[in-house]
Amino acid sequence: MKVLKADFYDGNTSARHEVEIQFGPRGQLRISGLERELIVPLSQLQISPRIGNTPRSIYLPNGAKCEALDNDTIDSVLERYGQGTWQRLLHKLESRLVYVVLALVITVISVWGLVQYGVPALAERVARSLPTSVDETLAGQALSVLDHSFFSPSELDAEKQRELRTLLASITQRIEDTHVYQLEFRRGVGANAFALPSGLIVVTDELVGLAENDNEILAVLAHEVGHVVHRHQLRRLLQDSVTILIIASIAGDVTSLTSLSATLPALILETKYSRDFEREADQFTLRYLRDNNIRLHHFADILLRLEKERPSSGLGGDYLASHPATKERARLFRE
Repeated sequence: MKVLKADFYDGNTSARHEVEIQFGPRGQLRISGLERELIVPLSQLQISPRIGNTPRSIYLPNGAKCEALDNDTIDSVLERYGQGTWQRLLHKLESRLVYVVLALVITVISVWGLVQYGVPALAERVARSLPTSVDETLAGQALSVLDHSFFSPSELDAEKQRELRTLLASITQRIEDTHVYQLEFRRGVGANAFALPSGLIVVTDELVGLAENDNEILAVLAHEVGHVVHRHQLRRLLQDSVTILIIASIAGDVTSLTSLSATLPALILETKYSRDFEREADQFTLRYLRDNNIRLHHFADILLRLEKERPSSGLGGDYLASHPATKERARLFRE
């Protein structure tokens, strides 16, 4: 049987010892060159997979290991004893460029398909199965963070605030939803409106000032309620989190996942809705306006007016920053 040169590490120190190893006919590994010869059954060894022509590690049961360069001999030994079949196949595939490129293409397509279609479908199923208390937990202290970093107290008079809260109540009292809806007013970030997962909706003074009538604000509120009803914030958060998990797993940087929970408030505040989410919220708005005999153009009017305003400052942009294809959406409410 062929004798191989190897480096021996006892597992207790970093000292390297040059040894000779030999695989015996009885399925044993014989190690000579130390103070005493070692004989270890092959069944008790763990042999690392072959990676190109890099040294192969042979792990002994006592924590020691040998590193040898003769991969072909080690492969032949494993084959003789019916081991390492998948390792040899993988090595053959890795050794041919065409297979490597093919595997890369398949991986990219699979990951893209998973992120594009699989993750959103899974996120929707999970989000709809979770109680609304999860939304409240996620929203947490988000408004206080916004107040500290972006907003200033509203200057709307109390009567106007009561009127608009009544508008929100007129929407939410007719829908079957367990969220607790609240309306808050702030100023300082331009014409803006958004909903937290818990059902708390924030409207800025600037948006109220931009609206020409209460029906326009009503349409905006209906749109934000649509986002809450369909749990878009939670779904997007789940999608982003699962996508991070997938990327981290592929990249091997799973240690960064431990800090994911600490970033949830930031993810909530920075969420931008997809076109599919916008269509769902728009359809909710459309149905509400039609069911209550409110002219559809009110939502289109304020959308287009917001498009013209486009303040450059504020919370990551204006109300339309996360609402793509404004003219296309407005056309739906014109028709």
